[in-house]
Amino acid sequence: MTLKLKLIALAALVALNGCASAPADKSSATAPVASSTPPSQPAAATTEIATPTPVATATAVTAVPAAAAAAVSAAPEAPATILGVAYTTKFSNGSRLKEVPEEVFIVRPKHTQNQVAGQVALNVVMFALGGGLGFSGFSKEDLKGEKFEDVKDRQHVRNPVATDYIRQLSKKVNGALQARPELQPGTFKNAVMVAGGSSTLIYESLSGEEANLFKMNTELSVYKRKESAGLFTFSPLVEVSCNRVSEKALPLEDWAKDDYLMVQQWLNETLEQCSQKVIAALPEMLAS
Repeated sequence: MTLKLKLIALAALVALNGCASAPADKSSATAPVASSTPPSQPAAATTEIATPTPVATATAVTAVPAAAAAAVSAAPEAPATILGVAYTTKFSNGSRLKEVPEEVFIVRPKHTQNQVAGQVALNVVMFALGGGLGFSGFSKEDLKGEKFEDVKDRQHVRNPVATDYIRQLSKKVNGALQARPELQPGTFKNAVMVAGGSSTLIYESLSGEEANLFKMNTELSVYKRKESAGLFTFSPLVEVSCNRVSEKALPLEDWAKDDYLMVQQWLNETLEQCSQKVIAALPEMLAS
C-alpha cells in the first residue's frame, strides 16, 4: 500500500514536471519562426522598387515612335508637280542678265558719274582717231551698282529669286492646279519661266537734297510659252510683269535701319505680290 502511494506520487511529480517544461519548448519552437520573418521583408521591398523600372522604361520607348508617327502624319504633303517652274536670266524680249542675281545691289550717284566719265574719255579717244563721237545713252536703272559693304547680316540683302522663290512659286502653282482640275487638260511641255529678278536700291537725283534719297527697283518677269505655239504663232508667250518700284524715295539712313531689314522686307513683299499675280493669271497662261 505504501509502495503504491509512492508510485502514484512519483507519477504525479513526473506529470507536473512535463507540464512545466511544455511552455519553454513552445517558446523555443516559435523563436525561429519569429526570427525568419525579418529577412523576408527586405526581399519584398526590393521587389516593389525594382518592378516599376521596366514598366517606366517600356513606356518611354513606345512613346518616342508614337510622337514621331504623329509628327509625320501632321506634316503637310507637298503637292505633286504638274507644271514645271524654272529660273532663267533671259527675258521674253530676248535680253539677258549678265549673271544670276544673288544679292540686292545699290546704285549711288558716283556710279552714274563714273559711267559718264568713261563715256567722255571714250569719245575723246574716238574723236582723236577720227572716228567721231559715239556717245551711247544709258539710264541709272541699267547700272549694276555695288554690293552693300556696311551690312552685318547679309541675309537682309540676299536675293532669293533664283533659289527659294522658285521652290515657293512651284509649290503654290501646283497646289492651285490640284485644287482646280479644270486647268489640267493634260501634261504640260512648257514650264513657267521666272526671268531676271534683279533688285537695286537706286539714288533719286545726282545732286541736291534728293541725292541721298533712294528707291527700290525690281525687274522680274514670269512667262510661259503656249502649248499650241508654233513657228507662225503671232504671240507665243503669255507674260506676267512683276516689275516694281517703291512709291516713295527714302533717305538712305531709313533703308539702313536695323541692318537694312527694310530691304529684305520690301523684296519679300514684292515676291509675294508676284506669286499672287501668277496664280491669278494661270487660266490665261494655261489656256493655250
